[in-house]
Amino acid sequence: MPYLDDRAARLYYDDGCGPCRFFARAAAGVSHHRVEAIPLNAGPADGELGHLSEETRFGYAHLVSNSGLRTGESIAAPLLGLTLGSSWERVARRAPFVDRVLRGLYRRAWESRRARGCGADTPG
Repeated sequence: MPYLDDRAARLYYDDGCGPCRFFARAAAGVSHHRVEAIPLNAGPADGELGHLSEETRFGYAHLVSNSGLRTGESIAAPLLGLTLGSSWERVARRAPFVDRVLRGLYRRAWESRRARGCGADTPG
């Protein structure tokens, strides 16, 4: 397991959402812990996301790395690169279809979560 200093990015996610938590932790594990998954309401989020409106901060996933802050569907290609390797990110960026698919998957998950609530919620 790498040292904490080896972590290249922080992925902020909604810890109250089961699917969000699952995908964030999976990304951290698959990346060999180059990505640190941090809940949106955790202390470190205040410093890096404090300038965002509350709706933006808690409405999307955010990826903070050396290249800056990315929010929502714009995290797709960089997160792919951090988890599976930089060649995968290059493929996503050079093949517009792949980038559109990744962004579309994020957007559909976000829209579903927004319309129906979190997948971890139990039906009432």
